[in-house]
Order: sequence, then C-alpha cells, then structure tokens
Amino acid sequence: MPKPFTTKDQYFYLAKAKNLRARSAFKLEEIQKKFSLIKNGAIIADLGAAPGSWSQLLSQWIGQKGKIFAIDLQEIEPIASNVQIFCGDITDFKFLNKIFEQKITGAVADLAPKTTGTPDADSYHSAELNHAVLDICQKYLHPNGFLITKIFQGEEFVKVNC
Repeated sequence: MPKPFTTKDQYFYLAKAKNLRARSAFKLEEIQKKFSLIKNGAIIADLGAAPGSWSQLLSQWIGQKGKIFAIDLQEIEPIASNVQIFCGDITDFKFLNKIFEQKITGAVADLAPKTTGTPDADSYHSAELNHAVLDICQKYLHPNGFLITKIFQGEEFVKVNC
C-alpha cells in the first residue's frame, strides 16, 4: 500500500504561517494571479473542498456579496460567513439540486481519488471525478462561467474533454 503524501516543503510551512489549511492553496493563488478569474461577488462551487484551503482564499476574493458552496465527502471545519459547507457526494444530483438554486459563476475542483499506487488506475479514477465535475458544470455553471480543475495525467487524461 502506498504511503500517504507527507512532503513538508517551503509551501507546507508557508501555508501554516498564513493559516491556510493546505499547501494546494498556492496553486489556486498562482492561477488567480495569472488569469484573474475570481471576482468580487462571484458564486462558486468548491468541489472536493476538504480541508478547505481553496475556500479560504476564495472567500477573501469574492467578498461578502459572493458565496461559496464547499462540498466534500469529508467534514470541513467552518471557514467564513460567505462559505456554506456541505458534506455529500458530487455525483448525487438530488443532493446538488438542493444546494444550487441559481447558476454558479465558477467551479473549482481539487479532487483526488483514493490512490492505488497504479498510475493507470489512479488516472482512470481521476478522470471519472473530472467527468462528474463537467456534468455539474453543464447543469449549474453560467454560460460565461469558469472551471478550474486538477486531473492526474495518464492514459485517461486525453479522454476528458471540456
């Protein structure tokens, strides 16, 4: 069985210093600096939100007029007043229909499957999750909205089309 990811690099320590829940927040920060997708007042779905570091940054960028729907199978500690937290499955549209009453401005997905240590299997499961994200975007994303997602590269990578 593969060992859990435990790299304690400069970003790990920087995240702790900035009270961010995970080092992955810096990747979202880099994307925002480059593309400026997230605007004040945005309504965003954070899919696979645990532990909540992306929602922490998003809540600052969207301001009090914005709203974040942070969704994960795992429990998430409260973040800010403009972040609504939901524990549930992103493939369950009955569950999602209760959350999304209007179109969302954007979706972010830092999803990762439970890894097996087999690259092809992990790539396949990552692609499955991203297909679910695309289904969500087709149904709930505003026509001029955006999606930021992560996918494991592998055989299935080329099969995920936006």
